[in-house]
Amino acid sequence: MEENTPVITGLVPFLPVRNVEQSAAFYQLLGFEIGNRVPREGVMGWAWLYTPEAPDWRRGANLMLSCVDREGELGSHGTLYYLYAADLVSLREKLIAAGLKPGPITYPDYLPKGEFEIKDPDGHTLMLAQNNTDTP
Repeated sequence: MEENTPVITGLVPFLPVRNVEQSAAFYQLLGFEIGNRVPREGVMGWAWLYTPEAPDWRRGANLMLSCVDREGELGSHGTLYYLYAADLVSLREKLIAAGLKPGPITYPDYLPKGEFEIKDPDGHTLMLAQNNTDTP
């Protein structure tokens, strides 16, 4: 390994979900697209999502979804997933227009530009925050 090469070059959350298609549709509202899926045709059992607007998809936001059968494997179990948005207010309005129920935008000291909470279809807690000079 080269001297300046990081040991870890990326981190991709892997979320267990009830229905990959339903969850992928939810995450598409947040700007993700399906980059890969298994099987290639028919009902998806697994999907890799990425953000096509990122200059390099490998360095942008990525997410894996996989179908599980057991309810106990769903939900975040106290884990929060932070996603940073270019326009938090517009994104929240888009989610409301799609029939979802995001929480109100709050302005905590650690994120003075704002954040709000929303649950994905499987109960994972997502915190959406306004990006800034000191955030991703």
